[in-house]
Amino acid sequence: MGLDHDLQAGDGVKPGGRAAAAAILVGLAIAAAAVVGWFQRPRDVVTVLLWFAGAIVLHDLVVLPLYSLLDRVVLGARRVREAGFPIVYVRIPAVLSALLLIVFSPGILGLGAATARGASGIAEHGYGVRWLVASGVIFALSGLVYALRTLSARSAPAAPRRRAAGPA
Repeated sequence: MGLDHDLQAGDGVKPGGRAAAAAILVGLAIAAAAVVGWFQRPRDVVTVLLWFAGAIVLHDLVVLPLYSLLDRVVLGARRVREAGFPIVYVRIPAVLSALLLIVFSPGILGLGAATARGASGIAEHGYGVRWLVASGVIFALSGLVYALRTLSARSAPAAPRRRAAGPA
């Protein structure tokens, strides 16, 4: 049994199941609440739309090619392919850590320290350490899931393989 098990379609939430429908409804409710909030302050609607347009252009023309290239470089590495390592256990925490870095980069880099101090009277510090701790926890949880899945795959009996339907 190799370590090439990735998340399968039957793992976790079923695509047409009740849990998936509930998750979609919760997501739509949150998005609707955000849109209603935008329209409570009409002058901010144009600003939000400009930010969305800028984010779409920046993502599609700059960020997407960069992380696609990085992914191809990592997947193209000979050792990764030969070992059959399930890259999803590194890819997902790396993306989450990068998103946290992007969202909290002003605090991590101290770019808004004067504004935050003036608005709240509290010194802004510790964001970098918190980001590192959060990223470490995310990677540790991913490693734990990988270890548990690997152990359960090794201890489970091999499932009988079905023959492909074809001419008899």
